[in-house]
Amino acid sequence: MTPAMPVPVPDGPDAGQPWHYGDPLREQRRFEQGFWGEPIGVWAKEALRIAACQPRPGLDDDPSAPPDWQLRLVHLDGSVEDLPPVGTPLTLDGATVGRLGTTAYHYELGPIGLALLAPDIPGGTTVLAGATAALVVYCGAHLM
Repeated sequence: MTPAMPVPVPDGPDAGQPWHYGDPLREQRRFEQGFWGEPIGVWAKEALRIAACQPRPGLDDDPSAPPDWQLRLVHLDGSVEDLPPVGTPLTLDGATVGRLGTTAYHYELGPIGLALLAPDIPGGTTVLAGATAALVVYCGAHLM
C-alpha cells in the first residue's frame, strides 16, 4: 500500500499548503505550544487536547467499561446549544455502544468530544449521545 499524497488547500490563506484535517501531530504541537507561542485559555486548551485525542484521566476513561473499548474522536452536531455531559451513553439503533467523555468547541472542527466505543463501530458511523448526533472518527493516524 503506497502512502497517500497530501492534498493541497485550494484557496485562502493556506493555499498550496497540505490539507491538515485532524492531523494529530499538528494538534499536539498546538496543544503544547499554544497558538503562535502565545498563552491560551483553558477552553481552547481543552479543545486542542480533545482534537489531539489525549484523554483526561477520570473523565475520558472508564474502569468499568469492557477492556476492548477504544478511544475515538467524535464530531458532535452543532445545532444544539449545550454539548452532552461526560458519561452520556452513546447508542446505535437503540443499543448502547459506548460512552461520551469530555467535549469542547474547537476553533476549526466545531463541537468535538472523546468517546469510548466498542471496537466494531467503524469510523464514519453516526451514533447518538442522548439526542445529539455524533460522527465517529478514529484517533491518531487512522482518521476517516
